Amino acid sequence: MIGDRRTADPCALLRPAALGRFGRTELDPDYGNFDRCDVLVSPPSDAVVDVRVDLDLDPPPEQAKATRTTGIVTVVADPGESHACNRTLVLEGVADMTITVTAKRDDDGEAPLCEIADAATADAVRTLNQGPLARRSPGFPAGSLARQDACTLLTARALEVVPGIDAADPDRGYGGWDCEWESTTSDIWLDLTFDRGGPPDAAGGTSTRLNGLPAYIRPASEGDGACLVQVVHRTYADVHGRTAAETLLVLVGGSRPAERLCRMATHLAGAATARLRRA
Repeated sequence: MIGDRRTADPCALLRPAALGRFGRTELDPDYGNFDRCDVLVSPPSDAVVDVRVDLDLDPPPEQAKATRTTGIVTVVADPGESHACNRTLVLEGVADMTITVTAKRDDDGEAPLCEIADAATADAVRTLNQGPLARRSPGFPAGSLARQDACTLLTARALEVVPGIDAADPDRGYGGWDCEWESTTSDIWLDLTFDRGGPPDAAGGTSTRLNGLPAYIRPASEGDGACLVQVVHRTYADVHGRTAAETLLVLVGGSRPAERLCRMATHLAGAATARLRRA
């Protein structure tokens, strides 16, 4: 059904036409990690709603309160919140991954988020029941981060900068496009992930270069007790002709001073970029 997970196209599950009754729609296949696809819905005189499909390695929910099954797909409906509504799709015979459909907005608005999520979900369920998921076309460029494996970019020696890190037990995300490690002796954790979107800048932080690549360091940019380093791997024109960037993100968190977390994150980002195959 899913086939090769790296070549499966999440945008095949999210058609703008299925959401047209809620407002103007725009497909954005170049936002976030490679395991997702977005459609931006602009209702008349209301806040923009981001509808996204994520391919996840999360196991199916153990306690599903609200479910319905159509063909090979079971849908688990989470209670809607003021700014987001989620639906989880579980495929028959597939125990190690799920598909998540989310409708969310950043600002207050009146658009019916769960109704939008249900419309996107119904279209995705229909597609999944029609046969194998379509492949990405065209495929990833030769120099894309999508052809890298996040878990292989940090060696055990590089990870030694994090006290007590369990280098042998990473949590590998879908497609190998995200990797997490945790310390066994403290609350320090590390997330190395890939991202797409507008090129980052030094706003709220500082800039440097790591192995010749532009890098941006932002203490506590993801909340208290964390430091984020963004390294621009390559820039390109997205489907709308706008400049976009593939970025390697290293986020380190824990109850340590921000300066120390940023030193660790910068060291790890440098070690990871040294192992990248260049665009």
